[in-house]
Amino acid sequence: RAASASILELVSVASTHPSDVSPRIDLPEMLAAVDIGTNSVHMVIARVSGRSHFEVVTRHKEVVRLGSGADDMRLLTDDAIDRGIAALARCRQMADSFGAELTAVATSAVREADNAAVFLDRARREAGVEVDVISGMEEARLIHLGMLQSLPIYDQRVLLCDIGGGSTELLLGEGEDVLAARSFKLGAIRMTERFFPGGDVSPDGVTACRRHVAEALTLFRRETTAVEFSSFAVTSGTAECLVRMAILRRGDGPPRTMNGATITRAELSAVVAEVVGAPDADARRGLRGMEDNRADIIVGGAIVLDVVAEKFRAEHLTFSDAALREGVLLDALQRLTGDDLSHLSELRRRSALHL
Repeated sequence: RAASASILELVSVASTHPSDVSPRIDLPEMLAAVDIGTNSVHMVIARVSGRSHFEVVTRHKEVVRLGSGADDMRLLTDDAIDRGIAALARCRQMADSFGAELTAVATSAVREADNAAVFLDRARREAGVEVDVISGMEEARLIHLGMLQSLPIYDQRVLLCDIGGGSTELLLGEGEDVLAARSFKLGAIRMTERFFPGGDVSPDGVTACRRHVAEALTLFRRETTAVEFSSFAVTSGTAECLVRMAILRRGDGPPRTMNGATITRAELSAVVAEVVGAPDADARRGLRGMEDNRADIIVGGAIVLDVVAEKFRAEHLTFSDAALREGVLLDALQRLTGDDLSHLSELRRRSALHL
């Protein structure tokens, strides 16, 4: 009875919430967002269930290595383009089967490639997908929007970190405001190809990689020294793998959900030492929690995350399973409605009411 009374009270309050009396706008029933990254193509399809709320219906991911093995990602190889277009065609087919309006964005690999126009033209003609190539700053902003939907961090000052295949985005945010943001050419694939060719690890390579990452972060760290933050949120496949490994390493069972999983900086450093200590990809595949298709590129990304946590003195890391593609969805809704994001300050309450 007490629980029922509490729920009824919440429903009563929600019925008079300002967001529920906004002007009526005809919104699409289904939306899809595609994130074309250096390592993978990700898609999320969602049902719109409010002016600023959506329910994820399905997710799709393909490892295509779009930016791999081509002169520091200045050129997309023919094989990589073929893999990317095939993946986009499957995304288009899935989105159409749900009747979803599709938005696609491309990040580091495409925006840096001299032959990006070839990929974009083929995506339009062969896959029926219009791709928007976004800047590193816009990428960081959309990642921030995505994370705000999955973690209760709206009322906190937070440092966000996303480690992709070609770049790493860092952002200091509070609410929906971006206080500082920067995109660095420090992706997992880029660092691996530069310092650990073939996935093989040497002490000299580790030292050189750590020094390179630290030097790249120096100016941004100096510019933001006076900006304190209370939370450090991470996303990406690299971060998810490392957080999962740390949880398993402490003796806990596999987490029911990775979203919101938290580890300490000491636990991160221990896992990174374990990853770096494995001499090659085959040895890393034997580590508990390691993903087979990530073992060859994870060393570079692991060092990036470890150095970021060290440089910014982050004592805890919290993983978000929402990132760029979820941010694209929310941004699309926000453009249609013109609403702000203040409702995200009550993330837990709104999620409970929606359920």
